[in-house]
Amino acid sequence: MESQAKIKTKDFLRHIKLLAQNSSDRIVDGFHGTEKDLIKRFTADASDLIEHGAWGIGLEYLLNNIYEIEFRVDKRAIELAKDAIDECGMEYKDWIFIEELVK
Repeated sequence: MESQAKIKTKDFLRHIKLLAQNSSDRIVDGFHGTEKDLIKRFTADASDLIEHGAWGIGLEYLLNNIYEIEFRVDKRAIELAKDAIDECGMEYKDWIFIEELVK
């Protein structure tokens, strides 16, 4: 049986993958690649971390990287992130900056 932290983190990851279907081909300053390529890489890396038992690290990795490239998210992504952050034992106040990404 999977932990709630892992389940909630995977829910957030799935939603980011869904949003990524509409990501752009813009080149992201300071990174080597387009937004679409970077999101694909970030979600794949986060997925690997989650599947290998490091869901908190995978969540932190994904949150930091989508913020760094200013990937636009919807309110549902923020709700899912809050749930995952809480289940992973982190404080949402430390991650509130992700609200700046809402379209």
